[in-house]
Amino acid sequence: MNFDRTCRAIALVLLFATFSLGQQRPLLTEDPRLIAESALVTELGVSYQHEARFPVSGLTGDLYSILENGLHFGLGKRAEFQITGVIQYYLDVDGGGSRNDWGDLAMSTKIKLVDEGHKRPAISFRPTVVLPNSSRTKDIGYDGTNFFGNLLFGKTAGPAYIFGSIGLGILDDPIRAATQQDFLTYGIAASIPASSRVNVLAEWNGRHNFTSFPSAGGESRGQVRFGAQIKAGGMRFDAAATAGTTHWEHKAGFVVGMTKEFQLWR
Repeated sequence: MNFDRTCRAIALVLLFATFSLGQQRPLLTEDPRLIAESALVTELGVSYQHEARFPVSGLTGDLYSILENGLHFGLGKRAEFQITGVIQYYLDVDGGGSRNDWGDLAMSTKIKLVDEGHKRPAISFRPTVVLPNSSRTKDIGYDGTNFFGNLLFGKTAGPAYIFGSIGLGILDDPIRAATQQDFLTYGIAASIPASSRVNVLAEWNGRHNFTSFPSAGGESRGQVRFGAQIKAGGMRFDAAATAGTTHWEHKAGFVVGMTKEFQLWR
């Protein structure tokens, strides 16, 4: 890592150490509900994936995501702005050697379309742009700019909250110039309170490419997560076990982190 990137890393670490903590952790599927107006929700975490696969470079190994972080801003009664990313990836390559790199930066706006009613679910729309901060020369990133547009749904069912997403993903093809990969993106999740301080969570999240033989990097992927959120000391701590559901996904792993909310103005 060069001096410039080292300075950026230190600055980001200090920022998130000051705030520490998101709304979604430890799940990938987005909740359609917005955070409160004028709220700042911060998140911080780490994760591990055993036998992660990188089809473009052909590498396989154990992947560590260090300082997964995010900032969520409550802009009003119908909008929320999000910035998420990973400060550093470290890949312990099978057969020897290692790789490390910055993660890509994602920017999203969540827009509430419909409030939850007696019979109808809450519905929101979430467009996301992913910027290529990670370099393809490190064999971890693809150097592509990607777009996702998802409809989010959520409904209370007894003590549980069931939510999901479906949408479109448009990814730059890392192999063929001026070409894109189109995906169906999906997710279904549930949050069930076990006590006043503990929620039990589960989800299935992924993407599907309808092309029979996509180029490297365009494969269908998916994973399941089972975990919990624990409220303590004014923060929310989380942990989840993960497992891949497709050939190109990691075999098993875990994610841990924490979340905290601040009020920016009254």
